[in-house]
Amino acid sequence: MKFIAAEERKENYLHVLLIATGSVAAIKVPLIAQKLLTYDRVKVEVVATEAAINFIHMDEIQAAGSRVWTDSGDWTTWKKVGDPILHIEQLRRWADVVLVAPCSANTLAKIASGLCDNLATSILRALAPSTPTFIFPAMNTHMYEHPLTTRHLNIVSDVIGYTVIGPIGKALACGDIGMGAMTEWSDIVQLVVSRWSLVPKQSTSESSRTFIPAIVVEASTQTQKQADLSAGIPSLEEIARDYPPMFTWDQVKDQVDSGDLAALKRHPALQQRYDKWIQQVKMIHGSVGKFEIYTFNYDFSNAYIPASPGSHTEPTYAGNGSALGQSETVSVRPLTPSANNGKRWFTADIAEPLVKILPNDWPYSVPPEIRHYVVWSRLPITHPGIVPAQIWDRIVQDGLWGFSGSTYKPKGSGDESTDQLVRQAGAEVRTYVEDKWPAVEYEIAWFVNPPRLQSIPGLAHLHVFARKKSD
Repeated sequence: MKFIAAEERKENYLHVLLIATGSVAAIKVPLIAQKLLTYDRVKVEVVATEAAINFIHMDEIQAAGSRVWTDSGDWTTWKKVGDPILHIEQLRRWADVVLVAPCSANTLAKIASGLCDNLATSILRALAPSTPTFIFPAMNTHMYEHPLTTRHLNIVSDVIGYTVIGPIGKALACGDIGMGAMTEWSDIVQLVVSRWSLVPKQSTSESSRTFIPAIVVEASTQTQKQADLSAGIPSLEEIARDYPPMFTWDQVKDQVDSGDLAALKRHPALQQRYDKWIQQVKMIHGSVGKFEIYTFNYDFSNAYIPASPGSHTEPTYAGNGSALGQSETVSVRPLTPSANNGKRWFTADIAEPLVKILPNDWPYSVPPEIRHYVVWSRLPITHPGIVPAQIWDRIVQDGLWGFSGSTYKPKGSGDESTDQLVRQAGAEVRTYVEDKWPAVEYEIAWFVNPPRLQSIPGLAHLHVFARKKSD
C-alpha cells in the first residue's frame, strides 16, 4: 500500500497512530480504533509488530475504516533515493498523537534502549519530540516487577519524555492476579477524547451544542475498612513539624522561571511516604488517574477548613461541611457562570463544573507561608489548536508559567517576539489566577506542565504557589 503523509492528512483532523505490540491485550486494538473512529474529524492508522499480529483481527480494523501497517510494508514504496519511506517520512509525519497500546515488556526494553529493528520502533525513534506519545504497558506481573522494567519505564518517561499510563491490577491472561494488565481500552479512548475535546459524529449537526467531555469511572468495590487511603496522607501539623522546607520563596520563583520544574521536589521523607501511599492507590483503583477522577466525582465539598498557621496546604477541604461551625466554614467563591463562551478549552471564565481548586496534599518542600494549590480542569489548558504555532514546540518542551503581585522580573528567552507569543498563550491562565488570587493580596508563581506531563487522562492541571503579602 502507498502512504503519503501530505495526501493522507486532513485539515482540522486529529491523526491518531495506534501501535500494537506483542501482548494478548492487543485483542483490544480493534475496539480502540473502532471507538475513536466514531468521533468527528478523527483518522486512525494502526501499526502492528509481528508478535501483535497473532492477536489482532485485521478485518475488524479495516471494516471500521482504518488500516494495519506491518514490517513488510516499510520499504515497499522505496526504489531509489527520494522515494518515500513509511517510518521516516510518512507515518511519523502524519501522526498528531501516538498510542502504544499495548506496550509489551520486549518493546518497552527496545524503546528504552533506542532500538529500531521494526516498523513500530523505527517510527518511535524518528518521532519529533513534540509529538504527544502515550505508553500503555502490558505484561505478566513478574515481568512488570523485574528491576529492569522500572529502569526502562524511568527512561521512557524521564529521558525520552513519553507519558506512561498503567498498568493496572487484575486477572491476567496467564491466570495470575496482579499488576501488569493494560489500562482499560475504554479509558485509553477517553484519554484522547478528553484531551482533544472530540465530538461524536452524531452530534456534529447540533451546531449550538457545547461539547463537554464526559469522565465515567466506576466506584471502587473496596470498602474503607479494606483500605483506608486517607491514612497515608499527612496532616497539616505533620507537614509543618516533620518535613522542613528545602526552598526559599525566591528559589521557588527562580525555579519556575527557569522552566526546570523537576528541581521542585518534596522533602525526601515525604516523598517516601507518598510512594508507599500511591502504591495503595494503584492497587485499588488501577491508576492514579482513576483515583483522582473518582475523588473529584464523589468527594467534593463546597466548604473548606482554614488550615492552621504554618501549613503548606491551606485550605484543606472538609469531608463533611455540616460538621463545621459557622466561623470555620468559608464558601468557595463561585466562578463566572458563563460556561466557556462555547469554547472547548480552558478560559478565565471556565464554568465551575469543569474546574476544581484543591490544595496539594503532597506539597513540594516550600516555606510554610507559601500555599501550594493544584487547579484541575476537564478542558485542555494547552494544545496546538489554541497556541500560536511558532511556539508550540517550546510549550511542549517547557510548559507555561507566570508571576503576579510582585516585582519579580522573568528572564525571558531573549527574543521579544517569542516572549510576546508565550504571554499570549498564557493569557487565559494568568487572568484566571489573578482573579482567584488578587495581586493586591498575594504574590503568585504559577506554572502549567508541558502536555506530555499532564499525566491524568481527561484532566489537565496547573500549579499555583501563593504567598499572602501579610505573611
